[in-house]
Amino acid sequence: MTSFLRLSILVLLSAFSLRGGAGEQASAATRSRLEASNDDQAARADLLSVIDDVSTLATKTRMNADYVPGMLSVLAGDELVALGVHTVWDALELVPGVQVDRNNNGGLRVSIRGFQHANGNVKLMLNSAPMNNAFGGYSNILYIPVEQVERIEVIRGPGSALYGEHAFAGVINVITRKHENRVYLRAASGESYGAGAVLSTQDPSKDWRLSLNAAGWETQGVEVSAGADLLYAMDLGDRSQAPGKINNAENARLAVLSLDYKKLSVLAQSSRSRGGTFFGALNVLPEWTEGADTSFTEQTLVQVRQQLDPTETLSAELKLIWSQYVGEWAEEVLPAGVPYPLDSQNIYPDGVFIQDYIRLSREEVELNLDWRGWSGHRWELDLSASKVQIKDAWWVFNGDAETLEPLATRPRYSGDQNFIDEDAARSIRSVAVQDQFRLFKPLELTAGLRYDSYSDVGDNVSPRLAAVWTLSDEHLIKAQYAEAFFPPTLLQVYGNAGTSALREFAVEPETVTTSELGYIFRRGTSVARATLYHAQAKNLIVIESSSYRNRGRARLQGVETEWEQRLSPVWKLLANLSYSETLDKDIGGSLAGAADWLGNLSLLYRPHSDVLLSGHWRYVGDRHRAADDPRSDRLPGYQDLALTLNWFNVGAPGLTLRAGVKNLLAQEIKSPAAAYTYRDDYRLLEERTWWMQLSYQWQ
Repeated sequence: MTSFLRLSILVLLSAFSLRGGAGEQASAATRSRLEASNDDQAARADLLSVIDDVSTLATKTRMNADYVPGMLSVLAGDELVALGVHTVWDALELVPGVQVDRNNNGGLRVSIRGFQHANGNVKLMLNSAPMNNAFGGYSNILYIPVEQVERIEVIRGPGSALYGEHAFAGVINVITRKHENRVYLRAASGESYGAGAVLSTQDPSKDWRLSLNAAGWETQGVEVSAGADLLYAMDLGDRSQAPGKINNAENARLAVLSLDYKKLSVLAQSSRSRGGTFFGALNVLPEWTEGADTSFTEQTLVQVRQQLDPTETLSAELKLIWSQYVGEWAEEVLPAGVPYPLDSQNIYPDGVFIQDYIRLSREEVELNLDWRGWSGHRWELDLSASKVQIKDAWWVFNGDAETLEPLATRPRYSGDQNFIDEDAARSIRSVAVQDQFRLFKPLELTAGLRYDSYSDVGDNVSPRLAAVWTLSDEHLIKAQYAEAFFPPTLLQVYGNAGTSALREFAVEPETVTTSELGYIFRRGTSVARATLYHAQAKNLIVIESSSYRNRGRARLQGVETEWEQRLSPVWKLLANLSYSETLDKDIGGSLAGAADWLGNLSLLYRPHSDVLLSGHWRYVGDRHRAADDPRSDRLPGYQDLALTLNWFNVGAPGLTLRAGVKNLLAQEIKSPAAAYTYRDDYRLLEERTWWMQLSYQWQ
């Protein structure tokens, strides 16, 4: 609580100091509060209309999302806030075909159309800058509060032809707010607190803008008990802490600084997160302790971008990017009296403690050319070169790294006994070309090809061909064929298998080919969409018995439907329903963890100009078990119902009170656990949760 109070005070002091420093702008905003209130009412009216979502994600050009090639969803930040959504990962579940679960460490697993491998095979971007780290592939930007978000853009399906590595199952781009001024405070169940601010100033006469986006939240977590863990499956239940309470405490911080001066832009952003032990690194429940002190990740990025216009038909953009990832994890992974490895005779009288640390950096230069000199065509050429290298790595273990026999001390291991090659590095050279052209008036084609050359895992070519056929003002057909790949991470390539008898490493990239066909109907205040897709994946990288392996092939196919309708001036409906069928061709059966059915239904109702009520119903169908799982065929699904009250101008223009309840039906919400680990899977929520938020916005 102390750290939260410090954070809140700093955020609020920063807000009002910048507001005072803005001089004329601050006083002008004070004199025009009534006008700001009218603007807010107009914005709320837009919440209840069918928005023409604009995105740069699918083609890197600003176009309406329905008219770009590929299957793209755009989530508006204001609408997410009105629905009571808290974080980016909560928001992603509003996208058809997207599922977010937790793993045993509490890490978020993003699944798009059934692919589920942490989020390493989903490209994660913050303000269009890549944030996946090369060590494990994941990113902590999913913890960002949506109060800080202008919009979230999601490509469902391959994006390698444009975005290269990690854009295997999809692409997620989080655009934070800027050029506005707002602050907020939040409190929720589980001793959860948050605060944030968006602050901006500008001088149009000198053509510059400056904005700061900062937020933080922390929670001790709602009380959840874990069932029988891995030790029970090994007849060591008498040594287990389970059943028992899990440590699901978490906290996250975000800071984004953006400076635009004429055609020069500087972006600096940092995100960090901490987490508790959750269900244990080895699926053995750790002893409960208070606080989020087990896992830590920090990502920092600085980007300098210069736009150029050499000719009327040619524009260019040069980017220089530096980023750093720091990850640290420390935990008592096994209780006292348990052998390690679990099938050995090495008994650890004080339990097993392991701590890992990794720091790596990335430097990248990128040149984008946009040429319109050929009538009816728009050519884009992207050239990039990057280098990733490990700067520091070590691990601590209260055992001998070679024999795994217990020790009374906790030595730090590096060099040949490290968990990864300390000199590991990777260079990437890429070239991508794309042409958007009209074959005839209603039909626009996009053809793209990307070549990536990796210094350690070889080369790859990712083609893409897409079409958008405008049958009429109301009817639109979209089709796409695309290929993508997922290169192994540094851990999977350079991990030192000699330090552990339990680990092997994959060295081959995953590949996937996807065909999609979409239909869109737009009329007045209605939009309906339907998408069919079929994908074939090869060389999948999977985790089996703490080992990464390439294994077999998979097929994914299904349908995604969406409906957006303004029912009246005060009612709006949003709905989607998706069905997916997955097949693991190697061992048979569906992909573990995949749900056949996913659905969302949202209603927004504005009975008064200053009151907006919303309800959201989330349906997650039964999730499949692996073919060799001895439990029932499926993990039962659940329904999550949330209600939100938005009360605007509470006593003063720009002051907003929001409050809501989640899991109103008090459903037991779980994430799938692997066979022979937690019999009852990973329990995440078993009760209703409440939250309240107060925010203030000014011009």
